Amino acid sequence: MNDHPMPEYRALMTVDIEDYGSRSDAEQRVLQSAMMMSLDRAADAAKLHRERWERQLGGDGLMAILPPGSDVLRLLDVLVRRLDAELGSYNRLREEPAWTRIRLRLAVHAGPIHRDGESGWPGQHVVLPARLRDSKPVRASLCARPEADLAVVISEDVYRDYVTQGPGDPRPTEFRHIRVQEKKQSYTAHLYLPGYDIHQVTELTPYDVDEQPPPDAARPATPATPGTPAPSGSITAGRDVFGTVSNNASGGGSINIGGGPDR
Repeated sequence: MNDHPMPEYRALMTVDIEDYGSRSDAEQRVLQSAMMMSLDRAADAAKLHRERWERQLGGDGLMAILPPGSDVLRLLDVLVRRLDAELGSYNRLREEPAWTRIRLRLAVHAGPIHRDGESGWPGQHVVLPARLRDSKPVRASLCARPEADLAVVISEDVYRDYVTQGPGDPRPTEFRHIRVQEKKQSYTAHLYLPGYDIHQVTELTPYDVDEQPPPDAARPATPATPGTPAPSGSITAGRDVFGTVSNNASGGGSINIGGGPDR
């Protein structure tokens, strides 16, 4: 019998500070402190047992696996609401000498997580939220609403299994269904801007699932006439297709197997 490592179903969240790299050393130190303080206060308000979180820190952000049985609805409702309030409060106090505004991108996913990797957490369910967090539509939403302090993106699984099943906030109608094209992989997700009508953000139209094809998506190849050599640069099925594997998932999403998140 083969002993294979078994994943555990967990909720996973990841955050990243917008425009971190352009700040001075002193400003980056203040941003790190503000991010951790705001997250800790929000997690405590949501009673999500942050002392039991498994964390991977990255300077300008973190990824956290929550304990078994964590309430995803409280994460999306209480934690998100309190985090947005904490960021707003910090951004209006301006007390530190090296004060600089902080804005966060937050992604939430839930699924079977491998926690026994040699240098981190391997697997597609860790890659996915990092790709969503750093994606073009999430960045575009903050650019389009410079007064917003927080953008929240959730996977299809979280939207289907938790948001649509209620109760609680935010409601399904407060999310915008988007397509994310990252690292030659395509995902669908749901985007939310606390305090703002995400459906009024016209800059997101190119990323809408129901209205537009995915941005930068490759055109389907034109079938070649039998006996005719394939044009230069074309893809020949069964010979040139390899690497990324994409499988259909319930709820209209997809499962993509690829590399780890890039910072």
